[in-house]
Amino acid sequence: MNSKGTGITLALGIVAAFIGYILWQVTIGLDTKSDDITTILMNSSDGGTIISITAILIAVGLVVHAAGLLSTRGTASGTSETLGIICVVGGIVIWISGIGSSIALVEMGDKFVAAMGGGDTASAGTIGIAAGFTQASSVGSSTIGGLLAGIGWLFIGMAYRGSDAKGALSFIPLGLHAIVIGLILIVSNIIINSVVSVEAGSQVSGIAFILIVIWSVSRGLTLMNEK
Repeated sequence: MNSKGTGITLALGIVAAFIGYILWQVTIGLDTKSDDITTILMNSSDGGTIISITAILIAVGLVVHAAGLLSTRGTASGTSETLGIICVVGGIVIWISGIGSSIALVEMGDKFVAAMGGGDTASAGTIGIAAGFTQASSVGSSTIGGLLAGIGWLFIGMAYRGSDAKGALSFIPLGLHAIVIGLILIVSNIIINSVVSVEAGSQVSGIAFILIVIWSVSRGLTLMNEK
């Protein structure tokens, strides 16, 4: 892939995934707790179409971004860059595998709402239990994926500190920027998730996601303009 193609995939892929992530958060409910299964099921049913669209945006966006990130290999010398990119791509694979849970919750949500509307509390309870397991699996996948991505960005940052690679925002060093991303993801998924709450950890991880978008767009724009 040439520099222009690398830049486009690196930047546009993560922007598409970020848009999908924001839409998904809004649809599920920004204040909805991860263990509030009833609310998750009802919101999933009400916003089923939007959730399906966001799942596609996130999955396709992350795959395109991963392709762009893989294409940047060789920018920095040493093992850290390769190890970092592989860890980030591994985290992306885990995140994408967890997206199926969102679609599954839409189907469960429709059945849950129908059962509740028909007064079939037994069926609704059974669906709620199944949804609880599905949601727990999704949270676990998100945590492992976030941790792996954090380790990856930390390695990428260490590699880029010895590189002269620049981004469109030249006043922000790419290496230090990536290290901050990695540390935020590691701390949020190991410490904040356990000590505070999964919701707080998710919010902090969201900050890292924004920083990833900034890093990728900045680096992508520079690559697009290279001759």
